[in-house]
Amino acid sequence: SSSQSPPASSLSCARSALPSNGVRQSLKQPLLRAPLAGSTMSRWLCSSGGDDDDDEESDLDEFEVIGDPPSAPDFELIDATTDELKVALIRGFLSKEDIVLVHDVGNHPSVKPIDDRDDELVYMHDVWRVEKQLKEMAGYIYDRLMHTARGVDAELWKGLHEGSVFFPEIEYIVYDVKKLGEPGSISPHRDNLSQVTMVCLLSPTRDFEGGVNWFEGGDNGEEDRGIKLEIGDAVFFYGDKCSHWITPVISGKRTILQMELSQGTTTCGLFGGFFDNWFSR
Repeated sequence: SSSQSPPASSLSCARSALPSNGVRQSLKQPLLRAPLAGSTMSRWLCSSGGDDDDDEESDLDEFEVIGDPPSAPDFELIDATTDELKVALIRGFLSKEDIVLVHDVGNHPSVKPIDDRDDELVYMHDVWRVEKQLKEMAGYIYDRLMHTARGVDAELWKGLHEGSVFFPEIEYIVYDVKKLGEPGSISPHRDNLSQVTMVCLLSPTRDFEGGVNWFEGGDNGEEDRGIKLEIGDAVFFYGDKCSHWITPVISGKRTILQMELSQGTTTCGLFGGFFDNWFSR
């Protein structure tokens, strides 16, 4: 998912570099452990590696759940009949200064576009992975994402269990109708293996038409739920279980920051299915 300088996060963390051979095997690597202050502790461990063909670095963040979760910020509950379909709406999650910084992150020269969507997913947008740049350029926003994901999950879904490891995948996503030559869109889908997904709007609503977030209502005829975000608003939801989509962006440019706390994906296309299944056991 980049300037205001708020107080340092109350969540202490240890960050280290570990080598990677390009396949997400870090669950089997020794994890560096350091004592951290406070009852709430989390850590990020970063693995770097490269593809033999393009020699590009691939940074894999690990987030291990340790200790009691922080309190969730105030949120509006978009209720559902089952917990896994509940959505937390946080108005003003990012300030104007935060958003300027996130745009700087998303447009940094080191950011590379990606194309890792499922072949069956119908979408029309441009995507850049930014977790490394966000952590380096706006670490307090990165930490806020982790804090909030833990706090909201503890209240709604209770899936971030003590000792479990997740992989934060953060994306800067642009629906630019003029550039695309057609409406920006993404069809109903779930984020495979994502315990917590976050979407935050980075564009003023006057800059585009359409692009309303929608979430499934359930399997028993419950109505789907639409949420019109304003700039800086964010939704947190159980991405692996709750189907979601947007209405077509029919004009203008809509930009979002998206995060998935993934339970495990791979960077290796050849063995991707094997490792996805293995890590999801």
